[in-house]
Amino acid sequence: MQFGIVLHVSAAYANWENFLTLAKKAEQLGYDSVWLSDHFISPDSRSYGLETWTMLSALASQTRDIRLGTYVLCNQFRHPSLLARMASTLDVISKGRLDLGIGAGWNREEHVAFGFGWDKHLTRVERLRETVEVIKKLWTEDHVSYYGRYFKLKDATLKPKPIQEPCPHVWVGGNSEAIRNVVAEVGDGWIPVLPTPKQVAAGVQHIRGLMNHIGRDSEKLLVAYGGSGCALIAEKEELVRKLAEPLVRSLGKPLEESACIVGTPAQCIRIVEEYQKAGAQEIVAGFYDFPSVKGLKLFASHVIPHFK
Repeated sequence: MQFGIVLHVSAAYANWENFLTLAKKAEQLGYDSVWLSDHFISPDSRSYGLETWTMLSALASQTRDIRLGTYVLCNQFRHPSLLARMASTLDVISKGRLDLGIGAGWNREEHVAFGFGWDKHLTRVERLRETVEVIKKLWTEDHVSYYGRYFKLKDATLKPKPIQEPCPHVWVGGNSEAIRNVVAEVGDGWIPVLPTPKQVAAGVQHIRGLMNHIGRDSEKLLVAYGGSGCALIAEKEELVRKLAEPLVRSLGKPLEESACIVGTPAQCIRIVEEYQKAGAQEIVAGFYDFPSVKGLKLFASHVIPHFK
């Protein structure tokens, strides 16, 4: 089991100093990866968002071993040819540490506000499928010609190629059946947002079944629990409940129904074990107390060692 942290570019704590501190501390504590979200506007409609690739490139120069991921890119924000070049360059800069997470986009408000096209969900998913196909071709082939419904390339060669062989993993983010189909058809990994263990298990079964049906090796499927920014840990259960009160209010549901990793170290271990049994190989989550490193440190010292 691997463990990564999520830094939200539109969060109240989002600035370069905090991101650098948290990423370097995570690397020091033994976390496997750090992932950045991709938004112009926060979920609560706050117009603030650091640019994901700029921040991730800066973090690449300030870290050595921790993997660098996107949780997850909005497909409408960048043309796949440009995105392939950006990702390839970052993989070179970081010496092969990139994980590319990408989704169909969900925040209509930021699309409309900033002039990006907003189509129905299935249309956005179709564009996402083509994007993944284009990116992988540009990463692994020369003289690429591609004639899709949304994207067309003619004799395109991208250099330099990524360092990772054959190419960096592409994680497809989202919970819908249509997204799971994209994972099975063209993706390498699935990263659903705040799924329950039952949802992970059912999704893994669905994706692997479709992969087998179309002739892809389902044993190579990568699966991560996407915990957004609501992981919370404290040594005493009473303190957990107190610290979680604002989180519960924002979620509008009890912790037991939230699919968040919240609890004492022993409780967090049991939760992670449930996701592991469901098929998750990685836990990716932001801590609710960021920019504090208290939760980050406690989780690293009391939970991660149980799975290593």
